[in-house]
Amino acid sequence: MMRWAWLIIFLMGVPGCDAEDPAALRWLVASSTASSARQIANEFEQSTGITVEVIAASSGSLVRQVENGLQADVALLASSQWMDRLEALLPLAAETRRVPFGNRLIIATRSRTTPRELISLDGDPPAGRWVIGIPSSVPVGMHGKQALQRLGWWDDVSPRAVRAANARAAVSHVNSGSVDLGLIWASDTSTQCQVLAELPQQLTGAIAYPAARLSRRAGSQQLLEAICDSPAWLAAGFTPPPFQESNR
Repeated sequence: MMRWAWLIIFLMGVPGCDAEDPAALRWLVASSTASSARQIANEFEQSTGITVEVIAASSGSLVRQVENGLQADVALLASSQWMDRLEALLPLAAETRRVPFGNRLIIATRSRTTPRELISLDGDPPAGRWVIGIPSSVPVGMHGKQALQRLGWWDDVSPRAVRAANARAAVSHVNSGSVDLGLIWASDTSTQCQVLAELPQQLTGAIAYPAARLSRRAGSQQLLEAICDSPAWLAAGFTPPPFQESNR
């Protein structure tokens, strides 16, 4: 009996044997940030030796997964409203919430040999098939619907719009040419698409990307600081945080 008791004590002291302390930190990220997030995670691993698992999806999907029991250490969302919901669930998120950057919303189309004319926001909505994010769960769709409503375009555009499950899916529709027009993030533009209009903040509302800790595991605070201090976001086309969100 004593032999087994010593074995249990020994195993409890071996790093990695504690089920409550998995090897990797789990970082939940909005799909529009996935590429830069993986870059930051790799740099963090190299500098600290701490492994980071990046899980990318729409902000709404991520929050619902946490509500259903998904364990994570840090979150970076594309929506203040969805972070508010996380705060209601996890007090630590409210205590540690920061806003490292923001974004802009644009109307884009697939690049062509002959570029399309720019869209005026003063007239009627352009004809053709659109793509928007699902307004109830995808931030690019939430802000997109708000902008279209303020323009008086929503009732016209909505019946001919494809609903994308996340920001990257919306971009794929635009880049492939499966739709004529798409409401996407400015940070997602590439040589495959042409920007036809940029929507001002008075139409979209402030677009902030809040980050917060979800656990007190070792390394989670370091990861949050690395996320908030990284120059990768602005280099990737994101913007400084909106004023009203920057000091939260």
